[in-house]
Amino acid sequence: MNYSIDTLRTFVEAASLKSFSAAARKLNKSQSTISSAISGFEDDMGFSLFDRQGRESTLTFAGRKVLSLVEDILSADERLQALRVELSPEIEPRLSCAFSDVYQPPHAEDLLITLDKQFPHIEFEFLIAENDDVINMLQNQQAHIGMMESRIEYPADIAFARLPIQGELGLYVLKTHPLAHEKNITHQDLTKTRQLRLSSGTGTIINSERNWFAPNYLLLLEMAEQGMGWVILPTWLVRQFGHDLLASLNYTQWPKKIDVDLVWSKNSPPGKAGYWLIDKLLKDNGFNK
Repeated sequence: MNYSIDTLRTFVEAASLKSFSAAARKLNKSQSTISSAISGFEDDMGFSLFDRQGRESTLTFAGRKVLSLVEDILSADERLQALRVELSPEIEPRLSCAFSDVYQPPHAEDLLITLDKQFPHIEFEFLIAENDDVINMLQNQQAHIGMMESRIEYPADIAFARLPIQGELGLYVLKTHPLAHEKNITHQDLTKTRQLRLSSGTGTIINSERNWFAPNYLLLLEMAEQGMGWVILPTWLVRQFGHDLLASLNYTQWPKKIDVDLVWSKNSPPGKAGYWLIDKLLKDNGFNK
């Protein structure tokens, strides 16, 4: 067997995207390089992994079996690389984190103080981003670690782990807004009234026919406090940064608990300080001294 970890990653990307050309664009390689790597892997295995008859490159039955094992191999390799980084004496000079406002880590101030003591010479950058923007920042190497609302599937190059404590989102509107006086809000009430939404356009949403957008929750909070529409906001953010101007809408199953994941790039993984921070955030209550 002559396949490499790089070949296995290429196979997983091609299987995930169902296209050799899309995998080439994603991995910044030529399509011929991707095709050659897949063909070489098939030669090593002794059978075809992809059905190339249709417009999409779909896995054969054997390919699906192989994919499961390859994912296990890559997962073990990621753990081995993480251990190598953790035990290495070298510390990355800079750590950038793109965190969602949906979740406020418990004891966040203590965690940053301990990070400073543990890695006193590191440059730390705290970024706010939501949903697809977090993934884009990881893939473009603008951030080393991200935090975002959980989703069922992630791109093949993104690793993730579920945080132990959920975030919470609520529906809010200015206290003088007509919706604030409705005792039982209906779905039609929300869809017919202007919604203030994140520009990223994904996440936990209720689709309104009228929308205004902003890039982050703090701006949405300010817009809601000016009576521009109803909005989905993290409940902790309203309590901490609101001015007691908003009312929580009485709508079924809201406020809503939200699962939140830590995410990072498999292709450009965090360094020693980054893995230290991931470990601390994943512990119960967010931080153990």
